[in-house]
Amino acid sequence: MEDKPHSEDSSSAPHSSQKALSALLRVASLIVILWGLQWSAKFLIPIVVAFFLSVLSYPVMQVLVRRKVPHFLAMLFTVAINVGVLAALINVASTLMRSFLGKSGSYINGLKTNVTEVTKWLEMHGVQGAVAKVDTALDWNEITHYATKQDVMQNMASMLGSTVGTVAAGLSEATVVLIMMIFILSESRGVSSRVLAVKAAGGPDFTNLLASAGDIQKYLGIKTVISAIGGLLCGIWCWALGVDYYLLWGILAFLLHFIPAVGAIVAGIAPTLLALVQNGPGTAIAIAIGYLSINFALGNFIEPTLIGRRFGVSPLVVLLSVIFWGWLWGAIGMFLAVPLTIMIKVGLDNSDELRWLSVAMSKKKVKDGAVVLETDIFDDADMIGGGATTEPPH
Repeated sequence: MEDKPHSEDSSSAPHSSQKALSALLRVASLIVILWGLQWSAKFLIPIVVAFFLSVLSYPVMQVLVRRKVPHFLAMLFTVAINVGVLAALINVASTLMRSFLGKSGSYINGLKTNVTEVTKWLEMHGVQGAVAKVDTALDWNEITHYATKQDVMQNMASMLGSTVGTVAAGLSEATVVLIMMIFILSESRGVSSRVLAVKAAGGPDFTNLLASAGDIQKYLGIKTVISAIGGLLCGIWCWALGVDYYLLWGILAFLLHFIPAVGAIVAGIAPTLLALVQNGPGTAIAIAIGYLSINFALGNFIEPTLIGRRFGVSPLVVLLSVIFWGWLWGAIGMFLAVPLTIMIKVGLDNSDELRWLSVAMSKKKVKDGAVVLETDIFDDADMIGGGATTEPPH
């Protein structure tokens, strides 16, 4: 009787070592996969961009097909719309950016004057050496030289990241995107039946993954509309307050609104500094308040109302996904962070061993012994009371 516990301990030791080895192999596999994704970024990014552009523009092709336009012509027209919109946006933005950088010398001098006045005020109020420290930290001559003497496209590429600069400037990558869009849209009609055929033949079930494409389509469509509204409002606000290049700041706000959590904040930095140089601190504060108000209204009221809580990804996971995909694929990864995370979450949902990771990524809770999606961030007073019920304690 005394040897039984000993035998159980000895039998559990190999099981524990197997679990540790399995976990180690998973970590090693994950590292290899991440290295592969980063190493093959130049190959994968155009394909991923083409896929998401196709998902976003597929409803346009559907409308044309319903109006009796031949499928091939509808596909070509849909691709042409994408090319036209992107080309016009890039052309206007690059022209305005080129003009802005041409005047950046005078703007930097104005910014230097404002910074100098602030540091002098700080020294007058007891902060010793403020002027010297700021002059040491900010090399105004180097900043002016970088903004005015270097090539504009190189500056833009360095700001956006080497990966995005390569994709935006390389004709071959743009050609790959167009070709992939044509093939993806041309194959879109038979995807559902093909998924069912694969399942019937004993293959994996891609039904949930196909359903996630609809979720991604909904997300991208609503995000595009919300970003357009945000860009329009920000541009009008800059125009109303007399800030130069308000059209550029509107386009920048539109693009950066696609980056969750941080994009809208970054979009307001440049116009706020420009307002400070042009019209003083009052206008700069007004610009900052306007941007914050627009982003708060869109992000906390309009976007949740239109998108709902169907995706069920927690805000912390959204922020971490932006950081992760930005590290992996540069700015393009930041733009596509949420759709890529949704696809990964669907894949985890279909895995018996890794479904718990999908639950950890979601805003879910246990109710009546089952894992369910939260209907409200503050549901059941979890955030304010720490309990699972709203009933007061007895």
